[in-house]
Amino acid sequence: MTVAPLLAPEITVIETVTRHPLNFYESPSWFTTELLRHVPLSGVIGEPCVGHGAIASLLNVWPHTEYIWTNDIDPNKQAHFHYDAKLAESWEKFPECDWICTNPPYAEFAAPIIKNAYQKARIGVAAFLLTSFLEPCDDRADFLQQYPPSLVLILPRFCFRKDKRGTRWATDNVTISCFVWDKGATGQQIIIRPKSEIIGFYKNPEQAISQERAEEIVQAIAKGELCNN
Repeated sequence: MTVAPLLAPEITVIETVTRHPLNFYESPSWFTTELLRHVPLSGVIGEPCVGHGAIASLLNVWPHTEYIWTNDIDPNKQAHFHYDAKLAESWEKFPECDWICTNPPYAEFAAPIIKNAYQKARIGVAAFLLTSFLEPCDDRADFLQQYPPSLVLILPRFCFRKDKRGTRWATDNVTISCFVWDKGATGQQIIIRPKSEIIGFYKNPEQAISQERAEEIVQAIAKGELCNN
């Protein structure tokens, strides 16, 4: 009797896509341009989580920016400083500033960075955070009660990364909002921004507009050519 050998089972290897190192996800250009349409940042601006400079590069062409300093915890990123923005002692080493504008890492990293930023900035803070940051969790409940944001721009979802199989672009469970803490504001406002009204909107990094086009949008905003709807 001839015994046929058993066939080895076919194994399919699926490469999963995990979270990026240091929770780094580059901001789309329309995050910054949409912020500037509603909040004319000015003076000295600090960017404590600069990454590859998506936000800082556009603030550099914003005519109301006097100077911008940058920081990133990753020593391989190009920045003026490489400190841990979660630590209060790091902020003692940063230059003075009028505004902080950043897209910090989320999860447990966001709250300490925002608290430090609020104490540092003379005028205010603009930060791109999960909308669920409004939830009064233990790490920020007291801060939010004492210093509620003066403005929340609720933005459409952006696909920062692909799904676990790496086959399609996926969004987070909660959309991103731009939280603004303007220390001189006397009220609070929520503004909903549908994608149809966002100049230069794109859904994922593969669809990104050019840096030149993003800078043109910044300059058009500065000239008053793009009014808010």
